[in-house]
Amino acid sequence: NYGRLINGRFNEPETHFFLDKVFAESRQEGFHFVDIGCNVGEFVLDYASHANVNAVTAFDAQAEQIETVKKTVELNSFVNVELINQPVSDKEELIYFNVAPNSTASGINQMDKQGQELLATTIDASFDHDNDDTFVFLIDTEGAELSIMKGGLDLIRKSAPLIIFEYNHVTRRHFGLNNVRDLLGQDYDLFRLRKDGLLDQSFERTWNVVAMPRHGKFDYLKSLVKY
Repeated sequence: NYGRLINGRFNEPETHFFLDKVFAESRQEGFHFVDIGCNVGEFVLDYASHANVNAVTAFDAQAEQIETVKKTVELNSFVNVELINQPVSDKEELIYFNVAPNSTASGINQMDKQGQELLATTIDASFDHDNDDTFVFLIDTEGAELSIMKGGLDLIRKSAPLIIFEYNHVTRRHFGLNNVRDLLGQDYDLFRLRKDGLLDQSFERTWNVVAMPRHGKFDYLKSLVKY
């Protein structure tokens, strides 16, 4: 991942294209960008200094990843970044977390009860629900995405954030899009995030999916939807 960044290449360029439009084309005064599963901090690096991003909160369960992002924050003198070295789930409880040093597939493993035992947090436990932040969530956690959204329902219902979550060959084994629709309800529409950074509802082949509130602060993004 570092090698790609050093060579000026993002791992998920389409997600950057989309977030560029989210942050640049809004009339909001500022965003709170939350990166859950931040890895080496690719998105922290790109958006912590964005004029329309007031705050960045980045989570990762692996201490090595957090240390690399911390160094990025220090080298770039970012003052608006909070790093949290915890897994995120649907409950504040001890969970089993597999660490795969030579793979990007580290993640929660409650089924086999194997791996490191770590204390998980939740979205609802991590953020003040009484603030007026305009939240944008990016969730990339190798299959725990639905559980993480379950642990943030209070904030989701109050703040109606934009949610970008991974949905590919790995995460499809853990949940389906109908599970997400049932969880978020009638207030959200789901869209495939395309390679060109635009949106559609062709879900046969996906990498990331965008959950967009039907009404509110993100209405300007509807121009990106191609039916």
